[in-house]
Amino acid sequence: MLVVAPELLMPFLGYAAYQSGEGPLPALIAGSLGGTTGSTLIYAAARLVDGERVRRWIVHGGRWQLLREHDLEAIDALFQRHGGALVLFGRFIPTVRSLVSVPAGLLPMPWGRFLLFTLLGTTAWNAVLMGGGYTMGANWEALTEALGTYGAIATAVTIAAALIFTLRRLRGATLGKR
Repeated sequence: MLVVAPELLMPFLGYAAYQSGEGPLPALIAGSLGGTTGSTLIYAAARLVDGERVRRWIVHGGRWQLLREHDLEAIDALFQRHGGALVLFGRFIPTVRSLVSVPAGLLPMPWGRFLLFTLLGTTAWNAVLMGGGYTMGANWEALTEALGTYGAIATAVTIAAALIFTLRRLRGATLGKR
């Protein structure tokens, strides 16, 4: 789970548990601990960078810098109000599941709170994926195809949003120069 997306691994593990007649709980625990470990490593790296250092870099950055101080303030306010929910439900969305660990570490969200919401969200998403593989039984390929489509759409939407944000900021930086 540190390297492989849960949408690829967990349905297969649910299917394997179905085929073997064994319960899916050991695989669910292992997958959830692996996913939580990966997210916690990202969180720890962000904690090492330090939110104040990032803020100074953004405030003193050049015109091509995409983030501005008011963006940090908005993210901070959002995390202060909904940080737990963002970390918890962010685990259900490809790409976001990793990225949400960065602001949680930079702000910083308390480690225990981050760990709790990460473990809960990762376990819930893995349970959904494994449950799908387990209940699909011999037809688990249909589930992995649907999840592949979900992952591709969610990733494409995230990339498109980032691209639109980047283009607007760069356009604003260029227009501001004139």
